[in-house]
Amino acid sequence: MVDVVVIYLVITIVFSVLLLIMAISGGIGGIVDFGGADVGGPDIGADLGGVGHDIGHDAGQFTGTGIHPLSLPIMFAFGAFFGAFGTVFESMQLLPIFVVPLLAAIIASVLTAMMYFLLQVVFSKSQVTTEYKLADLIGGRGEITVPVHPGVRGQVLVSTDARGRTLLSAMSSQDLKTGDRVQITGVEGGALIVEKV
Repeated sequence: MVDVVVIYLVITIVFSVLLLIMAISGGIGGIVDFGGADVGGPDIGADLGGVGHDIGHDAGQFTGTGIHPLSLPIMFAFGAFFGAFGTVFESMQLLPIFVVPLLAAIIASVLTAMMYFLLQVVFSKSQVTTEYKLADLIGGRGEITVPVHPGVRGQVLVSTDARGRTLLSAMSSQDLKTGDRVQITGVEGGALIVEKV
């Protein structure tokens, strides 16, 4: 019969390795921004009241200004904590076998919650520094990614100092196709007004 300590140790190793692989491969890319360049997937730009925000597009890991409590990094951290404390408590052989997983789960939940709230603080502070006003983009240039027609909004890819490459809503009095280079001439109703260059 497999020793219970080995089971907890395997849980610790598996979840720790998964967390490490996710961090190294950029799987947390939707939630971590390195110098204005997002790692791990495209971003979708959103305009909220004339202020631009990037919303990561990484399977629900990033929603607004923080990490989701049921995202993979948080779940992997819980698994690693649970396995580690289960290993320690089971090795001590002082507690009944049914108490060990309960106690390990409680401590893992508390530590994971503390880690989650710490990440929320870090991400909310970093989000504040990446806001920009759409009016600041007037005079800049971009590239059409979703066609724009008179009366029909599309999307334009622009580069901002705060967030790097960002997709934003665009409108024009001209017919613009994907790939057209445009200049931003104004802002109206939360969309950039663009003209072909």
